[in-house]
Amino acid sequence: MRSTSQPTAPLAWQSLPRGGYIADQLQQRLDAWSSRLFGFTLLKIDPLSAALSLEQSRLRQGVVMAQFPFDGMDLQADATAMPFAAGSLDACLLAHVLDYSAHPHAILRQTELALRDDGWLILTGFNPYSLAGVSCLLPGIQRRLPRWRQMLNPNRLEDWLKLLGFEVLERDYFGFSALGYMPRLAYWRQQLCPNYCPSLASVYIFLARKRRFPLTLIREMQPVKHALSQPGMARQLK
Repeated sequence: MRSTSQPTAPLAWQSLPRGGYIADQLQQRLDAWSSRLFGFTLLKIDPLSAALSLEQSRLRQGVVMAQFPFDGMDLQADATAMPFAAGSLDACLLAHVLDYSAHPHAILRQTELALRDDGWLILTGFNPYSLAGVSCLLPGIQRRLPRWRQMLNPNRLEDWLKLLGFEVLERDYFGFSALGYMPRLAYWRQQLCPNYCPSLASVYIFLARKRRFPLTLIREMQPVKHALSQPGMARQLK
């Protein structure tokens, strides 16, 4: 009988298949993007996010919030009802949080509400149309991965972000099959696949920024009823 219980988010990257490699690849992307991040408060949600570092950024302090207790968390709360004032956060890191949630869109709405204008959002997830999506159906691995229907297609996720007012500034993909690690295929894997066939990648990472553009009314131009100058008003100086 198929279980209907909600899968629990892992407490460490090592609980995932090739978790150490995934964490290392994500950390490399974060190190490359960190110099662009600035602000005061960074929120990390759940253990996988807490294990990643943004020390090279200009974010002054970090807060670790978890939806279940674990060592190292600062606050326990539900990500669908964050206890933060609107516009109080400068950045948020969601490492595979949406993959293990029954309400991913609600988490995104709460994140958008808590972030200030021009705040930063970093998202990672598993691609269902990849080897990760196939692996979650295998008996020996399915318990170590989220369910297939909970994995979000990166294109669908990007559409959600746009609807919420986010601009995706950077995107990257990795995690191909072991065949891609053969020396002769290294260039193909590292250069061509992320750019031309990202749907084959098992893991994606987005760097997005919350945008708010003020609506400024453009005044309708009205014709001038009376001339601004009359004959004799201006005299030529000698």
